[in-house]
Amino acid sequence: MPLPITHALVPVAAALVRPGRPIHWRLVAAAAIASALPDIDAFSSAIWGMPLRDSPLPAWWHRGATHSLFVAIGAGLVAAALHRQLRTGPLFAAVAVGGAMATHGILDMLTDRGVPVAYLWPLSSQRFFADWRPIVSGPIGPSQRFSQVIDRLGTETWQLILPMFAVALLIRGLLALGRSVPWR
Repeated sequence: MPLPITHALVPVAAALVRPGRPIHWRLVAAAAIASALPDIDAFSSAIWGMPLRDSPLPAWWHRGATHSLFVAIGAGLVAAALHRQLRTGPLFAAVAVGGAMATHGILDMLTDRGVPVAYLWPLSSQRFFADWRPIVSGPIGPSQRFSQVIDRLGTETWQLILPMFAVALLIRGLLALGRSVPWR
């Protein structure tokens, strides 16, 4: 799985796309938290214990319900209700926060290791990986945790973070260019 910081940088990069009026920092922070929040289920084995060996993974297990598109929609609805505190309109708050949270499951489906993602929970208990899985990932064990995080962050910087920000800045530049060119 990508590190929580990588997930949290997705809405930060998306906020760079919008030329003109900037997006309020409260909305960007809420979207960043929402995009990293699904990994709260990484602690499920410590709380609930391990599932039986050959049984299907339960919804509460890692990459389960919290990684669902429908949980992301719910987070978007909460953001819409709190839109005044986020200093934006309700629709923009819902799309920004819900969309940011939805990207978490998508990125996890693109990883080369780990368990599949319950992206359609509660409609389906089936878990998914994408057919194309280019994101190099791996577990972070209790021993050598710091060095593993640093190694993963280095890989994710080249593989995800820099390309994500480059695409965001390219789109922003093209949008700004489109506004400055007289089309008549």
